[in-house]
Amino acid sequence: MAPHTTLSGESNGHSNGQPKEKEQGDYAEMGRKLLRNMETYGVHLRLEGMAMPSLSPSAAVDTSSEPREAARMRVVELAQEILAITMDPGMNLLINSLQFHFCSCLKIAVDLGIAEKIPKHGQLSARELADATGAQEKLLVRIMRVLVTKYVFAEDQPNIYSHTAMSWVMCGSDQKYLLNHRLDDGFRSSSRQADALRLSGYREPVMGDKYGFNLAFQSEGNFWEYITSTEPKRGHNFNSAMRAVNINSLNMIPELYPFDKLGESGGLIVDIGGGLGQVGRQILGYYPKSGLQCVVQDQFATATSVAEINDRTKGQTNGDEGRCDSDVQITLQQHNFFDPQPIKGAAAYFLRHILHDWPDSACIDILRQIIPAMDEEHSRILICDQVMSEESPSIPSILYDIDMMSMFGGKERQLSEWKVLIAEADERLRITHVRKSPTSPTTIMEDSTHLTKKNRAKAQWQDCFYRYSGRESDIRAADVIDSIKAEDLAIEQAINIDVDSEDELYVSQSRHDIEPEWKQWMKEPTVGRDTDILKY
Repeated sequence: MAPHTTLSGESNGHSNGQPKEKEQGDYAEMGRKLLRNMETYGVHLRLEGMAMPSLSPSAAVDTSSEPREAARMRVVELAQEILAITMDPGMNLLINSLQFHFCSCLKIAVDLGIAEKIPKHGQLSARELADATGAQEKLLVRIMRVLVTKYVFAEDQPNIYSHTAMSWVMCGSDQKYLLNHRLDDGFRSSSRQADALRLSGYREPVMGDKYGFNLAFQSEGNFWEYITSTEPKRGHNFNSAMRAVNINSLNMIPELYPFDKLGESGGLIVDIGGGLGQVGRQILGYYPKSGLQCVVQDQFATATSVAEINDRTKGQTNGDEGRCDSDVQITLQQHNFFDPQPIKGAAAYFLRHILHDWPDSACIDILRQIIPAMDEEHSRILICDQVMSEESPSIPSILYDIDMMSMFGGKERQLSEWKVLIAEADERLRITHVRKSPTSPTTIMEDSTHLTKKNRAKAQWQDCFYRYSGRESDIRAADVIDSIKAEDLAIEQAINIDVDSEDELYVSQSRHDIEPEWKQWMKEPTVGRDTDILKY
């Protein structure tokens, strides 16, 4: 059996069939290590003028700083590992096996609107909560007892409740829809996932399988068909839940990829499965003078949807820049992404949070509908999705993976899995760039059709120049080599992958296996270290 990797990435498994014993003194050292990491995190907070962690409803956690977020996660990982080691294993297993009761109690609290009824800086007794919700006082005490043990609410005195930071988050815009989706659609689907896998013979889901969702909701169709035709109210809740998810992720997307460079390839972005076009508006609003246009394709688009898009998003701003995109207009097109792509030669075909909803076979089909429409010279596919770490993936990523499987038959993929998926769709298609958010799993992977080695190397260098456009022209080839090496090292350290030339800037094989293409190009008689490739 392979050793189990803990949250902190340390092996805590078995060797030669025997439990691995920690050396005497290791346990105390873990405590000292935790303290050191807590102090480091505190230094980050003080330097940035932020409050120390607490359960106060005002203690919001800002994850926008990469170094601070890394320090915070080290504290969390160590604390959870210490807790797992310290608890009695039998009791720990029992508690974990009963966690579905916590989900049930949290759903009751959402249904009753308990979080919204407690004042932010005040208290409410069980009797007052009973009067406000119509629920029996004794029942509320039992439900709240479970939630208090998880720090969802605070109980400063017996049966007197107040907010924690977690319960205050529950009061946020659209949060009740997100929680309802997870605690109803997701919870019920997960409860039948074991049955679904037993029926399929315990293998990876494929199209046509019955997933946990199908068994829980007795549906022959998939989730999307169900919420559209059978239970539209559930579909409305899901759309509202996705708005809560998108609040932060939408703002980072225009900064994660240089969309303005697409203007050089005609500027047309096809947002496939783009719903109401929220992402397209963000991108066009962020790059207002780049000559970009956006066509949003969605299976359920209607003639009135364009007006709905503009009404819903009018006056929105983009991130910290505060750029207003109220004048941005997009085009809506009804299209099923399992049908051939009707728009030919676009600069980019954009798939945001689409492929993780589907099993591999379906993803290959989706990609194969796009490839014939691509122009080999300037078209690319941009996949915006989670990329799970190859080693010690985060707990949210692991749970999202199971969530995708039980509801849709989908999965969260590691970079190596994305590479295999892309290659199976078409051997000419390859990942050419990977741009990962430093503070979230959100990643944009750029996929292009195979070019000649000379043109691929030139495109690689020019893209590197583009991101260093603050430097004046007449940049020597040697400068690009230095930039590429620096980026290779940074990305390798950030997402734990090796680097070589097979996928240009970012790859997963040994860097010594294949000679990098810029080195091959350097061997051409007309190219030297002082060559200005912008003029080449």
